[in-house]
Amino acid sequence: MAMLGYASALMLLLLEAGPGLVLAEDPMPAAQPVPASATSSSAPEATTSRAFLAPTATPQPTTTTAPPTTTMAQPTSTTAQPTTTMLQPTTTTAQPTTTTAQPTTTPSDVKTVGGWTSGTWTTGYWDCCKPSCAWPGKGNTNKPVRSCDARTGEVLFDPNVRSVCQGGAAATCTDHAPFFHKGNLSMGFAAAAVSGNHGLTGDANCGQCFELRFVDRAHDHGLWGGAHRDIVGKSMVVQVTNIGYDVTGEHSFDLQIPGAGQGAFTNGCAAQFAGHSSGDFDCDNNYGGCSGKEGCARLPQALRAACEWRHDWFRWMQGDGKTNNPYVDFRRVRCPEHLTNISGSAPLDDDEFPALDLDSYA
Repeated sequence: MAMLGYASALMLLLLEAGPGLVLAEDPMPAAQPVPASATSSSAPEATTSRAFLAPTATPQPTTTTAPPTTTMAQPTSTTAQPTTTMLQPTTTTAQPTTTTAQPTTTPSDVKTVGGWTSGTWTTGYWDCCKPSCAWPGKGNTNKPVRSCDARTGEVLFDPNVRSVCQGGAAATCTDHAPFFHKGNLSMGFAAAAVSGNHGLTGDANCGQCFELRFVDRAHDHGLWGGAHRDIVGKSMVVQVTNIGYDVTGEHSFDLQIPGAGQGAFTNGCAAQFAGHSSGDFDCDNNYGGCSGKEGCARLPQALRAACEWRHDWFRWMQGDGKTNNPYVDFRRVRCPEHLTNISGSAPLDDDEFPALDLDSYA
């Protein structure tokens, strides 16, 4: 063999080895961990090793090492997904910012001194729906407030009849409207606030009576509304027969006044009074109602006098944008029979509160 050339000797060695050459391929699995590291420095080691063992198989490592390149690309796409997911909490946490900003824009000056609560204001409505206090179990009273049959006007003695605003037959009785008593005093009924720092909580106030005394104060530091000068110092005694879920904060009472606006419930009055459209009951103005007394002619006869009271005594929008959502001082008082005889309901703790000397309002 010494006389043979190097290439001839190598060929002879391979022929003599025969099937044993397969053992030379056994180290190849040892080279498999190289792609797993996926480092550029390890790739040349695998190429050099396989070229030494079998030069004719050199292209195989190139094909074998290519899959790790594709495999490593997958984690790149996978890690991008959490980036998108992390953006969601950012949007969620932004929502409370808008909600919490609302109370800070109107700081409250509501206070109670000597039984009188000041700093609150009132609105008006008439939607013909069954009053909340006409349902059983509301407030601390001898019986629920009356409701009336929407078709006949008769008093309903079953407190479980569904409201006309929900397709039932129970409606607000027409005599739950405001009326002038004498001198500086009117009487009527109202929905109470469901929350606020004035002590009103809604259903718990059912049947209770309050004296409202109109004060000389306008909204937004005197920019608009408030009581007309003719009613400043006058009083209105109201009994709570309903609650207002939108009556909160410094908003204390929503007075029941025909023609003052139906608000969110615009189907009850038209169902109670055949021949009238919904717009007849508030002059097509659901929030604010009829701006002038002449609009009261559109209401049913049974409601016109109370609608006119709003313009004659209450002085709605009579001058300088007043009366409009007037401010009041209020206190709880013993219910006068003028109201309980109409509502059919009286608080069980009424004796604990001062009785009114109605003659003193003359």
